Amino acid sequence: MRAYGSKKVRCVAMTLSILLGLAHASAAFADVAVPPGAALPSADQATLSLPIAQSADTQPAQATPGQDQPRPADLTPVQLPERGPQFTNFSTFETNALYKLPSRMFFSTICDNSLRLETNVYQTEDNYRQDMIYRVFPDVLAGYALTDKTRVAANYFFFRDQYTTKESLSRNIHSIGLRVDHDINLTDRTTLTPSFFGRALLTDLNDQASHELTDLIPGVTLSHRVGYADVVYAAVLGQLRWQNMFIQFQEGDQFYSIGSVMRRNLWTFWTDLTLASNFGKVRLRDGQNNQVIIMTLEAARQLSRKYPLSVYVQAQPIFNIGASSPGYAGVNFRVFGGLRVALSKPAIFPVKLPK
Repeated sequence: MRAYGSKKVRCVAMTLSILLGLAHASAAFADVAVPPGAALPSADQATLSLPIAQSADTQPAQATPGQDQPRPADLTPVQLPERGPQFTNFSTFETNALYKLPSRMFFSTICDNSLRLETNVYQTEDNYRQDMIYRVFPDVLAGYALTDKTRVAANYFFFRDQYTTKESLSRNIHSIGLRVDHDINLTDRTTLTPSFFGRALLTDLNDQASHELTDLIPGVTLSHRVGYADVVYAAVLGQLRWQNMFIQFQEGDQFYSIGSVMRRNLWTFWTDLTLASNFGKVRLRDGQNNQVIIMTLEAARQLSRKYPLSVYVQAQPIFNIGASSPGYAGVNFRVFGGLRVALSKPAIFPVKLPK
């Protein structure tokens, strides 16, 4: 006997949404650096990344002490599970989508509106300068499951960071990319997912001229389901970056993440620790090779079971280590507060129910 909606399907959907969150590679850390004098953008911010990211969502802002002039933004591919509605109960819209859309089609769309306090926007060793930043961040992922283990998808995100006092740092980021993922089931609860993501980035700082970057991001994610509603994960991502469309190689970066997502009724708790190691051409990156440690703690509560609207608070200490040049040292502490709307549909496959 075949049917949709068994416990196994729900578990697969939950795990898939976690992997999709990691896969977005958008803007969880999508603004990791604002280095001085960089000819082009080089996160979280994502990321992304991400994210992913975040970005995700990859995130410290960097500059030589005393310089306030506009600088490009840096994007990392780290995008973390907060960018997917991991365990959201299906709303009426989502339930209808299960029946009206192709069963193998999946999508995830998230829109964040947040206000954050940033204590050290230039990531300097001393003379900290703080600011309040408003961010709007829509992120859309849509794809098709070729099999129950292999998926292809397209991703688009945009975010706008509007600084209150240091308007020269305000920026817009567009990202569009394609990815492929394949699941390897190690056990009933543990999944290893190799992935490959290619994207193009279009950035402008303070509404000035746009710049283009091209990223190739291979990665692997290990996720383990704990109980029915919790997931722990570890991810390793690599990023190869060119200016424009593979015209000039700029850098190669690595991102190592571990974390967990826990669901308690209407509450979702997310913890993550990411180490980002950046290596590239000093002339193009305009800075020494360096390492960044990003810690993230988030608590989110869905306001109603009927509507996919959540309020969240996030704390994010950032430590910049391993570089000797000025502007690549110090600690930046971020506190986010905002609203998040999230809708999703997993890929659904018929399963055999026990007799």
